[in-house]
Amino acid sequence: MLTILVAEDDANTNRLMCAVLSRAGYTTVSAGDGAEALAILDEKHIDLLIADVMMPHMDGYALTETL
Repeated sequence: MLTILVAEDDANTNRLMCAVLSRAGYTTVSAGDGAEALAILDEKHIDLLIADVMMPHMDGYALTETL
């Protein structure tokens, strides 16, 4: 089973994306910003990252550049 990290600062959108992906059979992990996503990536194996572009602390561009 694939694990997908959803990095999205809007809580409702984050929950919706995780719910849809979970119903499709994926394991989901959520992060509220890029910095939190990086911390999760250091601790867990993630197969796919879905990142919002505009997030506080670290946006999606900086997150992917850091990766």
